[in-house]
Amino acid sequence: MNATQSDAIHQLIKTELLDSLRLFANTEYTGYDPVRPVGKIMFTAQGEITSPPDLEFMGYGAGSEGETFSECGGVNLDSFFPLDSDGDYFASDAEDFIEKCFQDAASALLKGLQSISKSDTFIALPKDGPVVFVLNLIDQANKVICRIHPNGDVELPPNKN
Repeated sequence: MNATQSDAIHQLIKTELLDSLRLFANTEYTGYDPVRPVGKIMFTAQGEITSPPDLEFMGYGAGSEGETFSECGGVNLDSFFPLDSDGDYFASDAEDFIEKCFQDAASALLKGLQSISKSDTFIALPKDGPVVFVLNLIDQANKVICRIHPNGDVELPPNKN
């Protein structure tokens, strides 16, 4: 991936994150009026559960009042999980391949979250304090990306030893 492609993907992720945050704060999309405050946002995709693999990571939110939204807004990270012409992952060792793809997607999502953390859109989102962001590929990978405080400060998770 060259620098121009990388910049375009980063811009797309940033746009999709901002669009998602607007949906997360909109009663027509969340189904809750007033919008419930969120404490955790998980972007989840079905991956290999479907054929071809579904790599649209939809947003799910939870807070002190329970679910805040479900399958609302999303981030398309399919460019990090290249498929062959049959709709299968490119790799002879799919498990290692998926792990590498997932880590690259998680890094790109973190970069996107850092770039929107102090946006008016994030600041306006009703929150239960810091919001934890998680990336989840069902039955394959799960990672806490970061925590963003109400003022927009980003906190990375501690390293696992």
